[in-house]
Amino acid sequence: MAKLIWTVWSLLLNTVGVSIFQTCFANSMEDEDGEPLMSGPPVTSFIFAAGVYTTILRFNLFPQSFKQPKPVVLFFYEFLVTSFLLEFSIACIWTPLDILIVTTIPKVLCQTLHLTGFNEWGDIIVNNKCLVALLSYSFALGFFFLALHVTRSVDFAIYSECGYSEFFKHVKNQLLSRIQSELPRKRLRCNRKGCRCRSNCVRCKSRNSR
Repeated sequence: MAKLIWTVWSLLLNTVGVSIFQTCFANSMEDEDGEPLMSGPPVTSFIFAAGVYTTILRFNLFPQSFKQPKPVVLFFYEFLVTSFLLEFSIACIWTPLDILIVTTIPKVLCQTLHLTGFNEWGDIIVNNKCLVALLSYSFALGFFFLALHVTRSVDFAIYSECGYSEFFKHVKNQLLSRIQSELPRKRLRCNRKGCRCRSNCVRCKSRNSR
């Protein structure tokens, strides 16, 4: 699976608006005047990106059938691939959804209500930004929690059975265990002459115990 400690920097850069592949997706995120197409709450794009990132962490970004490169090369590879996938998801998936939620749906509802004689309700839907923001948050949070559930990153049954306190402990433990499993560990070189293992193998342990 993709390493959290290597790829989380892609999510952080995406959050602060630093784009590595901006030239690839500029036309998908800006209009003819260079203005951003997204008009919803900025936090929703981060929530959606976090859901995409959760899904990315469950995949092997580098094919296992290939020869494994050095850790430094693999770090840059996973970092760039994750950055590309996040920027692609925001530009080609979330931006059209944001336009649909913030612009298209309210206009369609307004026109429908005007045709049926509910002019006041139609004007409220178009002019009330809180309703549109709430709908945008609902879509983003729904995708984020769905990603957590599908990837089995957390167990929501703990929340229903033990409450939010135990659930947050579970989330913290899951995150810490993931980070600890990815940290480099000190390897003991085998003292046995002619042995190429990087730790004390069974034969060497039995030999040293004699």
